[in-house]
Amino acid sequence: MILLIISAIIIFILVILVLERNIQSRPVFYSFCLSLITAISILGYAYFSTANDNAEMDESTIRHITAQQQAFGDWYTTYKKKMDNVDYYWVLYHRILKDFREEKITLAEAYRQLTNLESDSASLNSEIFKMAPPISLDDANYDLTTSLLEKTKNYSEAQLKTIRATKMVADPEKTPAKDHEQQVQILNDAMLHNAPDMLFTATEITTLRKNLTIPEVD
Repeated sequence: MILLIISAIIIFILVILVLERNIQSRPVFYSFCLSLITAISILGYAYFSTANDNAEMDESTIRHITAQQQAFGDWYTTYKKKMDNVDYYWVLYHRILKDFREEKITLAEAYRQLTNLESDSASLNSEIFKMAPPISLDDANYDLTTSLLEKTKNYSEAQLKTIRATKMVADPEKTPAKDHEQQVQILNDAMLHNAPDMLFTATEITTLRKNLTIPEVD
């Protein structure tokens, strides 16, 4: 910016010197110089006013994004912990089925573990359904967080439904199958019929990350 101003001053001086040599009338020369100075002053004032406005706008934008980062960051920390538990329970569910399939545990033990897992999953699902987006988020980020949360609630609910359905058919006193292979098939069918779809939140996360990134200032 300093180099640009110096260059402009040098060009202005050269123009004045050239005009002084070529314009014979002093009044015309002085009028032309005055007009040139006035035009340059107006352009300079407009430029620096715009620059100041942009600087104030950038500072306001940064403050806004920083506040949004804080609000969403605190919420997302809690959300991520719950999602880690959701993933852990799903891994544990498949481990129970695998252990039973490989006869590492009995049907009664599988039923007991699934019963405990159902209870833990139900408590976690209830906690997730109580979550709400931070009210301090602006409309765009609030809507994105709401979409993220709704997808998560649906996924958590479907996962709990799967665990519950599998536990019901694993009850040793109620299952019609006495053969191990048949019991494995019944538990597997319960999983396949109720398993949740994949949880896709990349769109919301990517857009939120973009919205919450402070833009580079030129």
